[in-house]
Amino acid sequence: MAVFCFYFSFNGDKVFAQTAGVVSQADPNSELLQGVQVIEQPLGLPATDIRQIIANIIRIALGLVGIVLVVIIIYGGFLWMTAGGNEEQIGKAKKVLTNAVIGLVIILSAYAIVLFVMRMLGIGVGAPSGVGIAPPGVQNFTGSGALGRVVKDHYPTRGQIDVPRNTKIIVTFFKPIVVDGSWVADTNGNGIFGDCLASSYSGWTWEKDCDALKLDNNYINIAQVTPSSTGLAAETPIRGANLLISKSADASGVEGIYTIVIRPYDYLGSDTEKLKYKVRLGNNIKRDAPNNPGIFANNPGSKFYEWNFTCSTELDLIPPHVTDVYPYAGSTEVKNTVLQISFNEPMDPIGVQGMFATDTAYGYYYLQNGFVYLKSDNSTKPLGGFNLVNNYQTLEFTPSIPCGTNACGGTIYCLPVCDKAGTKCNLDNYQLLLKAAVTIGNGTFESQPLSGIADICGNALDGNNDGKIDTAPNAEPVYDNGKAPDNYWWGFGIENKMDLIPPYLNQIIPGPEASWVSAGEDWSMWFSKRMRIDPMYTITAEESPTPAERCVYYKLGDACVLDLLWQVPFVTFVSSTPPTPPITRTSMRHGPFLDGTPQGYIPLVSSAVEDAHFNCMYPGQGPIGGENYDTDKTSEFCDPVSEKCCIKDGTAVFCCNATAQKENDSALCSQNLNMAPQK
Repeated sequence: MAVFCFYFSFNGDKVFAQTAGVVSQADPNSELLQGVQVIEQPLGLPATDIRQIIANIIRIALGLVGIVLVVIIIYGGFLWMTAGGNEEQIGKAKKVLTNAVIGLVIILSAYAIVLFVMRMLGIGVGAPSGVGIAPPGVQNFTGSGALGRVVKDHYPTRGQIDVPRNTKIIVTFFKPIVVDGSWVADTNGNGIFGDCLASSYSGWTWEKDCDALKLDNNYINIAQVTPSSTGLAAETPIRGANLLISKSADASGVEGIYTIVIRPYDYLGSDTEKLKYKVRLGNNIKRDAPNNPGIFANNPGSKFYEWNFTCSTELDLIPPHVTDVYPYAGSTEVKNTVLQISFNEPMDPIGVQGMFATDTAYGYYYLQNGFVYLKSDNSTKPLGGFNLVNNYQTLEFTPSIPCGTNACGGTIYCLPVCDKAGTKCNLDNYQLLLKAAVTIGNGTFESQPLSGIADICGNALDGNNDGKIDTAPNAEPVYDNGKAPDNYWWGFGIENKMDLIPPYLNQIIPGPEASWVSAGEDWSMWFSKRMRIDPMYTITAEESPTPAERCVYYKLGDACVLDLLWQVPFVTFVSSTPPTPPITRTSMRHGPFLDGTPQGYIPLVSSAVEDAHFNCMYPGQGPIGGENYDTDKTSEFCDPVSEKCCIKDGTAVFCCNATAQKENDSALCSQNLNMAPQK
C-alpha cells in the first residue's frame, strides 16, 4: 500500500521526546517512521527549525562563557590561597573574584532574557518549555471521524457558530448501528423504530406521528449549555426530539443504519441571543454486529463522544440548490465511475440515501423510500448505493458491480452499460432526476415533511435556482412528468470503456517540513483528477510527540488525557475544459494545531484514496517529470502526458514522477511536490 506522508511542525523541535526522556512506542521499521526519516533528509538539508538552531548556538555560547567564569573563579581562589599574607596578591585576588561575580550576574541576566524570549517563540533553551499546552481535558478524539473509528461525520460541525435555529442534528457512523426501543420510542405504534407515518393526511404532527428520541447521556443527549459564575456550566436538556433513520449501503452493497437524523421539537436557541448546545453520544448505542457491542467498546480512549455548537438568532428560510454534478450534463463518461451531486449547503439525508428499485410498470429506477429517479435506455438497474457525504453536501452513488482491479489490488466497480437482453450498443444514455419537496404554501420554501428533497432546515430544493417557488407534477411516470421546476434533472452518456489512469497529488499545504504553522492554518491537498469523496475519510495525521508522550513530558500524571487533533475532510471540485481533467481540493477541517509547543504533524494519504473511477493513489505519481521510462510500455503504470511508462521490477516497485522507486519512497515522492499556488 502506498502512503503519502508529509511532515510539518511548528518549530521543528525533534529533540522534544529525547530531552524529556520519552521513547516513542512506534515501530522503527514502520512505514510511518521510515517516511519521516526520508522526509528529514531531502537533498541533505537539515530539518531543524532556524529558531532551534539559534537557541542551540546561544545555549552553547552561554555554556562556554560559564566555563570561562568557573576558571576565573578558580584562578581568583588560587591567588588568594597562595598569597601567604601578601596584601598586593590578596588585593588582586579580590579584584578577580569581584569581576567574576559581576560577570556571573551579567551572564545570569542574559540567560534569563534569552530564556524568556525563546519561550515566547515556543523554543526551550535548557529546560523544556511548556508554553501553549492546554490544561488536560476529559475527552480525546479517538472516537471521532479524525481516526476513522466510530463517528464519520456530524452536523452541526464541531464548534460551529451561527447555526440556524431550525436545524436538524445529523450523525453518521462508520459502522451500522442498532436502533431499538432502548433509546427510541415507537410513538406512531407501527412497530418500526425511527420512522414517521405518511404526512399527507389531515392532523399530522411531528410529535404524534414520528418516533421520538429518549434523551439519555448513555445513548444521545442534547442540552443547552449556560455559563456559570462558579466556572461549571449548567446543562439544560431540550424538551424533546424526533429521531429518524436513513439507511444506506456499504461498498459491498449491504444496507444498514449508518445515519440518524434528530429533529428537536422546538427551535433551538433564542431570537434575542446566541446560545450554545452540547450533543453527547454514549456507549450504550450498539453496533449492528455479533453480540452487539457498544459503539465505543473497542475504543482505546473515552467511551463517549460529544461536541458543542452555537445557534444564531435567525431561522434558515433560504432554499438549497445544486452546484455541481458528475458526470457533467451532456458529457460521455466511462462505466467505472461514481455519480456525484453537490449542493450549496448541507441536506437532509432522509429520502436521498439507499439503493435503487425498479418501477416495472414504467421501466425506470427509483430510490427505495426516496426521491431520486434514474432512467437508461438499454441498461439494467445499477447496483450500489447513494450516500450523503462531504458534511452532507454531496450525494455520491457508488456502484457495486466488480469489473476489474486497480494498481493496488483493490476492486474497480462499474455501472451497467447496454446489458439488457437483446441490446447491441457500447454507449447508453443515463438520465437522473431529483424530486424537490413540496412547499407548505406559495410564500415560503418551507417544505411539507417527507415530501421530497430538502435542506437540513426543511427548505425545499430550488431546482432551477431562481428563488421562485415552482411545484413540478407528481403523476406517474414520475420521471417523465417530473422534468419541471423545482425538480432538478440532467442526462449523460455511459460508454463501455474504463479509465485506469491513477490520480496523484500535485499540491500539499502546509508543505513538507513547513514550520511556524498557525493554530488555524489551512491544511489541504490538491489531486490531479476528480476524486471519490467517501475514501477521503481515511486521511489522517500522526502527531509527534503523541498525546501520551506529552503527558509524560509535562509530568501530568497517569490520568492525563490530552486532545488528539480532530479532522474531517471537505471536498470541492474545480472543473476544467476537456480533455484536461478536473482537479479536486480536499480541505481538512481540523481542531487547532498546537502552535506554542514543539509539535509535529505527519499527514497520511494512503492508497485507500481513489479517484472517481476507483483508481488508487498508487503508483505514486507526482507533478514533476522523471526519467527511467519503460519505452515498450510493459509496466503497470504509464504517464498520461508523456505516454511513457515506469519500470517496475523486484527491487523498484514504486513509481514516483514516472520514475522507479523503492517501496518506502512515498514520503520522498511527496517531498518533491510542486508547491506553487494553485490557479
